[in-house]
Amino acid sequence: MMNTLITELRAIKQRYTSNAGLWVMIAGLAVMFIPVFYDLIVTTGIWMDDVHAHGPYILAISLWLLSKRWREADDIATFKPAVKLAWIFFVLAALCYISGRSLDIIYLASGAFIFAMAGIVCMEGGRRLLQVVRFPLFFMIFMMPLPNSIVGPVTDLMKFAVSTVTVDMLRWAGLPAAQSGVMIVLGQYHLLVADACAGMRTLFMLESFGILYLDLVAHRSRLRNILLPVLIIPISFTANVIRVIVLALITYYFGDAAGQGFMHQLSGIVLFLTGLMIMIGTDSLLRLTSRKYHGN
Repeated sequence: MMNTLITELRAIKQRYTSNAGLWVMIAGLAVMFIPVFYDLIVTTGIWMDDVHAHGPYILAISLWLLSKRWREADDIATFKPAVKLAWIFFVLAALCYISGRSLDIIYLASGAFIFAMAGIVCMEGGRRLLQVVRFPLFFMIFMMPLPNSIVGPVTDLMKFAVSTVTVDMLRWAGLPAAQSGVMIVLGQYHLLVADACAGMRTLFMLESFGILYLDLVAHRSRLRNILLPVLIIPISFTANVIRVIVLALITYYFGDAAGQGFMHQLSGIVLFLTGLMIMIGTDSLLRLTSRKYHGN
């Protein structure tokens, strides 16, 4: 048993020694970017708000996929480093990092992490390894917070659209509904469609998980790979309209306390699950269409 333990320790030492450069780069990456992720979670709280709360999950999934595909790469010992390309990525990472930290632009600082990871990949395995792990690196884009100059106008537009469609549906059902901007008047109740009800979080989560789903199932059909990410936008909007309608009906029939209490919190989970089911159903229809017209 002692001999087995010694052999295993030697193997671990050999793996560490042969990848010493890699571990040094990973340590440097941790020193640089742990403060960035700390700011996203604690200092600014961006990763804790309704729009960007999926960020930590995207980062964890991306790192897990990158590690998994790196380890599973065939003939990785024969991969040659692409030093020049690696330094291009490192320079881009440095520019984004310095600009982001000095100007307090958090999405630049977080984006620098992707370039830095791409540089490490190229330094260790070159273009071939970069090709192997290209999806996890691309998937990290979804962890980056969007600037308010983009999120704000889109959120306002979606709130107004959700309010309009919800009121139209309630009127079609014969209920006394009216609209005033993003305010829904239903009988004696006034319901404000707030930022959290705009569906931005659902849109980002469904879009990211939809793309992850496409990668994991490895669709061969271009029709499905192109259409499904595009269709997630109306799918998310539809799921959010269903959520607002349900909450409006609960408030109308059971009172404001019921609509704003536990059911309001639960509706967020139901919203995501509804969107997920609609997405899977849409993908099933795309699969049938693809088989019918393209035979795959």
